[in-house]
Amino acid sequence: MEKMRVRHTDDAVSGVSALREILVNELANIESLIALSAQESEDIEADPLILEAYQRLRTSLISGVVSADEVLGWVHALAEKDPEGNELECVRRLPHVNILPTN
Repeated sequence: MEKMRVRHTDDAVSGVSALREILVNELANIESLIALSAQESEDIEADPLILEAYQRLRTSLISGVVSADEVLGWVHALAEKDPEGNELECVRRLPHVNILPTN
């Protein structure tokens, strides 16, 4: 497999990490709205269409966070190492992606 150059690795980590942070924040906002809808008084019934939209948004945001984690795992797998075989500092904290056979 081709390795990612140091400059590209750092750019990829920065960009995908920033996107992931935004998705996580939006997920927290949507989950708060869902919780508030569930706590509304019995006199005020939550609009089922709005609740359905919140759930769809929540599912999409979770999918986005998981996808960002997978991309970061691939960056980790493809990142170039220094001449001594050490990983870049920005890569050490990234998730791993299993690219080896499971058998």
